[in-house]
Amino acid sequence: MLTFVLIIVAGIIVLIGLAFLINKLPKKFHIIVIVGLLGLIALFGYNLVDAIAAPVKFEKIKEKRYQQVITKLIHLRSAENAHKTITGQYTDDINKLSKFIDTAKFALIERRDSSVADEVKNKRFGLNAKSGGYYKEIIITDTLGYKSVKDSLFSKIDVASLLEYSFTNEENEKVTAPGKISLETGIFYDDENPISIFQAVAKKQDILFDQPEKLIAQELRTKAVEGVTGEEIVVGSLTEVTTSGNWPRQYALNEK
Repeated sequence: MLTFVLIIVAGIIVLIGLAFLINKLPKKFHIIVIVGLLGLIALFGYNLVDAIAAPVKFEKIKEKRYQQVITKLIHLRSAENAHKTITGQYTDDINKLSKFIDTAKFALIERRDSSVADEVKNKRFGLNAKSGGYYKEIIITDTLGYKSVKDSLFSKIDVASLLEYSFTNEENEKVTAPGKISLETGIFYDDENPISIFQAVAKKQDILFDQPEKLIAQELRTKAVEGVTGEEIVVGSLTEVTTSGNWPRQYALNEK
């Protein structure tokens, strides 16, 4: 917005100056001034259009790239949660995580309600369950079989490549970003109970590496309900027990 205002003000000042100058010059020089004036008008017009179009183009590219990276973070979180469900902890080794997803299986469990004689209570009151005694409700768990984690949740996802991302430019050519998603794990102590935690981070600077520096700097300072606050896109945490991401809902199209 500031650039837009400055261009307008500079254009007005130059036009006023040229209008004043043309009245002071002999008529034979008027055509030269007019040509110069038209050139300046064209230059200011180009800069004005660019000042308006550049942020719009940046927003479009940013939204598309953020969506791609956040989709990877969501898949990464799902893989980590599957790993923790079965092994009891997260992992910071993407190759180990990929191998786990390819080979691990979930137990298919059926739970059903039932009731049995409450032997302790019946003995205490001298009763018999078959003749007016007490019963208690229980849940019976049966394992029906096992199903592949890969087939269930990740049939179309290459877990080994989830830390890397690339984009396409205006010519539809693949552009590899200079950075990648970092993955760390840790232990959080709730009282004295150790809890496995993880965090995955993608830096905005790496995602927007080929965009105008001024617009990147503005984005890194973003603090908005409908935007990704801060300099990084993050899922999970190394300081608290959470698997949430710091992105707003419009980016989480693949989140379940």
